[in-house]
Amino acid sequence: MIKIGTPFITIENERAELHAPVTITGDTAKRYVEETDEIQNIVFLTKSDYPPAHWKEDGTVWFSVPSEYRDYLCCERSDAFIIAFLWYAMISGSDICFEAPVSKKLYEGLTQQLIPALAKDGYRAIKLTGPVSSEAIWHENGVVTGMTCGVDSLYTLACYGTDRAPDGMRLTHLVYYDGSYHFPGARPPYDIDEIYRDKVTGHVPAVDDVRRVAANNGLPLIYVLTNLDKDYYRGGLPLTGMYRFLSCTLALEHLYGTYISSSSGHTDNVQISLFEPTQHYEDLICRTCSTDTLKYVSSDHDSRCRKLRALADDADAQKYLNVCFQLGDHGRNCGDCYACWRTMIPLDIMGKLDGFAERFELDKYHADRKKVFADLIGFSKIPSESSARDCVRQFAGLAEEEQSEAGKEFLEILSNIDDIPVYME
Repeated sequence: MIKIGTPFITIENERAELHAPVTITGDTAKRYVEETDEIQNIVFLTKSDYPPAHWKEDGTVWFSVPSEYRDYLCCERSDAFIIAFLWYAMISGSDICFEAPVSKKLYEGLTQQLIPALAKDGYRAIKLTGPVSSEAIWHENGVVTGMTCGVDSLYTLACYGTDRAPDGMRLTHLVYYDGSYHFPGARPPYDIDEIYRDKVTGHVPAVDDVRRVAANNGLPLIYVLTNLDKDYYRGGLPLTGMYRFLSCTLALEHLYGTYISSSSGHTDNVQISLFEPTQHYEDLICRTCSTDTLKYVSSDHDSRCRKLRALADDADAQKYLNVCFQLGDHGRNCGDCYACWRTMIPLDIMGKLDGFAERFELDKYHADRKKVFADLIGFSKIPSESSARDCVRQFAGLAEEEQSEAGKEFLEILSNIDDIPVYME
């Protein structure tokens, strides 16, 4: 059983925090560890000291925002906390009970659609027990999207950040959710608090870039922190990402009327499952996780190539694009991993890559371009890498269209795909 107490607000160090007491029974925590035993970046960080000792003392989940947003934190609803723990509860087979009301529309979306859709492969449909309210809460009707300076979020900004946005959909805020930590799969001993501090410190350059993009577009940036990963999930971001981000948004339920989810475009070829990345069924999540006052919409399903074509001459993209998990010297993308290749290759085929010299280490790429092409194609041969295969198909189509030197080179290597070995990053 997972019990969520009544939310409350505190002020600390010029930041406002929305808390809710959370009680997770020992058998539930044990099942969570057992069910995530094979998932990268979770098992080593739960087996040693899980559950944390402070769960018995002051076990609260919190969301922290700058103090000027204190009045927008929503303690009248359990919405944010139920979404935050949905995946945890489904994985451990635990019902969720709560003291503060849940919004009626959200309750119906979860219990009638999302939870039944996820209840398969031996995982049951959990119950949500607590008060349900159809009363609308006050809100400012803001329009927000998460900003990471990745391709998807910058494209959303380009589509919804100007007068060309659809009626009522122009962005009023950008938000950075610093609760998406990729904890390392390191074996203990380790200090979880030290890892957390290092991750927050490591995000400082990325946050600075996001602040600059927000300022360049005349939009306020809200920097949201949470302990959801540090104290509860400890990894597994691809499988839990949208739940985390939506919970951070619902924490500010008084501010927003619309949240625009930056679609990755990978929603049409993967089954809905607890063990598939949330981006693969984001349409279902957006449809079922709206509340009576806050709607979630998916920005688009445009291809990566189309997005990059739109951003190729964008000044903010050329200066701040961030696609790599391991930034290199001077905060640039490393240029030597799959995350970088799937951006660099199409830009190169379009003849636009050199415009991103501030963001990528290009020397090695230009020196070894044929090997990079072969490595990406080899990576796409791994059965689980459907998104890489989609990229290869897109890049081949782009190469046919552009007929550039890089494009012809890509097609030549692709024609020998049977001779390319599987590439493991």
